[in-house]
Amino acid sequence: MNILFVGRHHGRARVFSPGRSTLFAAGASLALMMAGAGWGGYQLAVQSGATGTVAESHMVERWKERLDETHEELDRIESRAESEISALTRRVGELQARALRVDALGQNLMASADLSGEEFDFESRPAMGGPEPEMTGDSQTTTALEHQISALESRLSSREKQLTLLDRLIANRELKSQREVDGRPVTWGWTSSPYGYRTDPFSGRRAWHTGVDIAGREGGDVISVGAGVVTEAREKGGYGYIVEIDHGDGYQTRYAHAKKLLVEKGEIVDKGQKIATMGSTGRSTGPHVHFEVVKDGTRKNPTDFM
Repeated sequence: MNILFVGRHHGRARVFSPGRSTLFAAGASLALMMAGAGWGGYQLAVQSGATGTVAESHMVERWKERLDETHEELDRIESRAESEISALTRRVGELQARALRVDALGQNLMASADLSGEEFDFESRPAMGGPEPEMTGDSQTTTALEHQISALESRLSSREKQLTLLDRLIANRELKSQREVDGRPVTWGWTSSPYGYRTDPFSGRRAWHTGVDIAGREGGDVISVGAGVVTEAREKGGYGYIVEIDHGDGYQTRYAHAKKLLVEKGEIVDKGQKIATMGSTGRSTGPHVHFEVVKDGTRKNPTDFM
């Protein structure tokens, strides 16, 4: 085997003929170099594979940690949501209870004011309507819902106070109307002797008559002209059987000459309640009721209250 070398000067070529031993050494060196390169590549490949496995394992661990953190955050959100829902549910329950109270007050006011149920029906849902609005598509947030519930609570509280006050005013008006002294003390009868000076039926002399006499049939109804408390229910001299009622505000009424008393001392009576039957007991010439009205200890003309 000849090897041709070309020199850089004068363009001459030189021929070199190596021996067998030289070629073997060169081949062996080349084989060793190739073997070394292969082993190094193998080692590099093994090392690269191991490094990739470690990196992948580390990434898996990080993802698992993030997943655990996400689960924990979801649990916290769920717990907070359940707590908020429970609180809202309690508030809605309280509002429902208060709404029932308002409805009851409204129905009571209807009955007190004698209003028609067709005008104010507290058992039906309020009538509402209107054209269909454009929907935004957004649902109510918890914060917005809480604000609406708070506003509703405030309005409900205000209405509740107003209705309660109105109920009290109506009750007081009814109580005042019940206690007010007015009307006739009988269901049937006629005035047989007025209030003031008259000729006394027994002596024939001019005398002051402290009440009004209303004649009727014996056993006829004698009724209270106002609500109050019975302070006297007994036989009393010339009055015969008498009922006396205290109506408050300094007013008293007296019903004399009764045949039978239907109430007792200390009893509370209503306006228009039957308290006795008409008779002619005491200083009397026939069945009638002697009716007196007293204000702060002074007798008044009963005709002004009839």
